[in-house]
Formats: sequence, structure tokens, C-alpha cells
Amino acid sequence: MGYWVAVVTRNGADHLPKTLDSLFGQAEAPNRVTVVDDGSTDGTGYILRKYMELNGNLRVLTKPDRGYDIRRVPDNINRAWTSNADLPADYFMISGDDCTYPAGYADSLLARMQADQRLVVASGHLTSGGSQLRERSPSGSGRMVRSSFWRQVGSAYPLIAGWETWLLYKAAQRGFRVKLFDDLIYEHERPRGTGHQFVYWGAAMGTLGYHPLYAAARIARNGSIRTVGATGAMSMLRGYLQSQLGSDDPFILPFDKPLQKFVKNEQALRMQQIVAKLIRKIS
Repeated sequence: MGYWVAVVTRNGADHLPKTLDSLFGQAEAPNRVTVVDDGSTDGTGYILRKYMELNGNLRVLTKPDRGYDIRRVPDNINRAWTSNADLPADYFMISGDDCTYPAGYADSLLARMQADQRLVVASGHLTSGGSQLRERSPSGSGRMVRSSFWRQVGSAYPLIAGWETWLLYKAAQRGFRVKLFDDLIYEHERPRGTGHQFVYWGAAMGTLGYHPLYAAARIARNGSIRTVGATGAMSMLRGYLQSQLGSDDPFILPFDKPLQKFVKNEQALRMQQIVAKLIRKIS
């Protein structure tokens, strides 16, 4: 029931030590922690070298500096997976470089996933700035993935906007379960979603084939969240429209038609259930 951890970082010197300390301090220690350093120009490299001297289970993959680009994150995770192809582990965990996990975090996720063999992706609930974020599905950072399921879907994230959510819908499409556990809390240091990242959040709804009404509701809901706000919601809308009208950005390409149809049908059913629940409450 072993697991390893993929950590993606760029200029993470201010937060990375806390992340590594919390990962190596887990009650169920990881078999390995692999950090992909995406061209850091601060003290990240120095920190990683020091940690490698202290812990033989840390592996570092260093990439050249090509500036910041959120689109490289899924490729960096894929590189971490490929580098650990020789490591037998039933699960792997994904983390950003600014997350702090309680000592029993991984142990709790592993136990619950072992008890439910249909559960293939799970995470705890993250907080940022002391406030718990309103999420309903497993987070991108902090998520534990069953290795056998990962292999079933190709052993790689697609390099398309919506890649994190893609994994959750692929699980549902194949009859598996995903879950966010509200009682497992971990801390996310940096604010989530800044600048053009909101554009890609919106584009993801188009690439995955979101139902238009569902997409509109999600944009409106995010506009009411302090960490997104009206400006972020407008960026999401712009990204969604780009995906619908066509874009020359190779990161904004549609997923396969069967998955898009599945996503739209699932969301239509969910909206029907919400409406039915409201009608029952009114009557």
C-alpha cells in the first residue's frame, strides 16, 4: 500500500521547506518524494540540494528557466510519474510547493481508499489564509490517486485546459468514485488562481464540454468568492468564450466527444436533481 509524492515547484523557496517537512513527516512515510523544479531562479535549487543531503528518498528533476507558464504543470507531473516507473507503489500523491499537511493526512487517505476499492481519487479539504475554501471535489494539490486507475487512463495528464477535472470525470465515466473528505484539512499558502490562470479555468469548462447553464452558474458562483471576485469571474468567462469560438492556443483544445457528452449529461442530471429538490422544499 505504498505511495510516492510528485511536487511541482517554481520559485518556491519561501514555502517549499514547510511542504517537504510535512511530507517527510507523514505517519505513513512516502516511498519517495519527486520534485520537478520548473526553472526556479530563487533559492529553490539550494534548498533542494540541502534536503537531498538529508533524505535519500528525495529525487529532483530540474528544468531550464523558460519563465512562468501554468500550462507546463500537467507535463511536469507526467515527468515525475515517468521518472518513478521503476517504483512499486499502489498510490501516488500530487502536491504544490506551498502546501502543509497534518501528519496523519496520507495515512487517512490511504486507509479510506483501501477500504473502498472503487475510490480512485481523493483529497482532503484545503484552507487558504485560515479560511476553508468552498470545494466539492478532490483538490489538485493534496490528491491521492490509485496507480492502477492512472494506468488505465494512459498514465499521463492531457496537456489541455481542464486536465485536473478531466481525471475526475474519467473516473466517473468508468464507474469509479472520487471523494473530497471535509474532515482532512491541509493548508495552501499562496492565493489560488491569479492572472491568466482564471482564463484557463474558464477555458476548461469549454474543453470538457460543460453544459452552458452549468458553466454560467459556475462562473457566477466563483464571482461571489473572495479569492476570485468579479474580475476573476470575467476572466473565466473570457476563457470559456475562447474555447467555444475557437482559439489558436494549443492548450485550449476540446477533449474527446464521448467524454464531453458524458460530462454534459452528468451536469444536466445534477441540475435536474437540484431543481427537483427546490420544488420539494417549496411545496
